[in-house]
Amino acid sequence: MKRLGYVLLISLTCLAFTSVAHLSYLPQHLCKKMDRHIKKAFSKTAVCTEIETPDEYKINHQFFKVSDSDTSAGYVIITRALGCQSGGCDKPKQQTDSVAFEQFFFMTAFDKQKQIKQVRVLEYTSNHGYEIASKSWLKQFTKNEPFTVGKNIDGISGATISVKSITKNVNLQREIIQEVE
Repeated sequence: MKRLGYVLLISLTCLAFTSVAHLSYLPQHLCKKMDRHIKKAFSKTAVCTEIETPDEYKINHQFFKVSDSDTSAGYVIITRALGCQSGGCDKPKQQTDSVAFEQFFFMTAFDKQKQIKQVRVLEYTSNHGYEIASKSWLKQFTKNEPFTVGKNIDGISGATISVKSITKNVNLQREIIQEVE
């Protein structure tokens, strides 16, 4: 719980730096990771600026436009996704509405045509399911089709919840990126 409070405090003070313009909820260390991934996915001179996120997505998503030499290069969506239940995936399910889940942050970079260039996990703190952060596993998300675990996305033993969460959210990102500009 202290960690969540710390993340919220840091996120409120995340200021502009290098090529990333102001970010509303990302902690500064995630801003730096995002910046590095953007430079790798686009170019070393790419600049990322936050754009208006549709109201229905503001809680868990942030939208950015990527420019390079004053030319549009693409887009990035940062998503806060749910992993295992707090305390671990093996913890018995609670029968109350106040079940807390561990969260992780990932980004998806889209080219100008709004096709996926790259998916990267920015922060994954759970003890279970961290295998989803593997670059080789994340490469599966570069196809131009809906993603389904077991069909075109490999499951990972011990990471079922995280695999399903990231797959569901990448599919959602693919839909909502079409609404941007």
